[in-house]
Amino acid sequence: MNADRYLAIVVAVIFGITHLGLTILMAGVTSRAASGSLARNQWVGIRTPSTMHSDHAWIAGHRAALRLVPLYVVSAVVACAALLVGALRAFSIGAIMFIGIALFATFIGISIYVAIAAGRAARSFDYNDDDERPER
Repeated sequence: MNADRYLAIVVAVIFGITHLGLTILMAGVTSRAASGSLARNQWVGIRTPSTMHSDHAWIAGHRAALRLVPLYVVSAVVACAALLVGALRAFSIGAIMFIGIALFATFIGISIYVAIAAGRAARSFDYNDDDERPER
């Protein structure tokens, strides 16, 4: 095995492990926030103005996001499969990098879509009389 092929395999493995790790992280945080075991905070979770409005909105938004976690899983499976095929077919390091970056762009797109869905769910949450409805 030459050095270029070895480097392409290493890069593919790094991209794949990172993608899987981010998927597990997103699923875990979303699950904990949706169940109420992760309180509203400034560090992790979907922190849109509507989800940060109240604890009830936080949970409602993350419950909506939890229904979309399979998108992350499908993205991770496709990413690992594409990177594996690229590594086994002896694609160049440039091709592996392009595949990895394109798949992370897809991951970011999914994250934006999930955040929008969570924000909508939090805004449509039936607010108590004490809560003020956020601006749309």
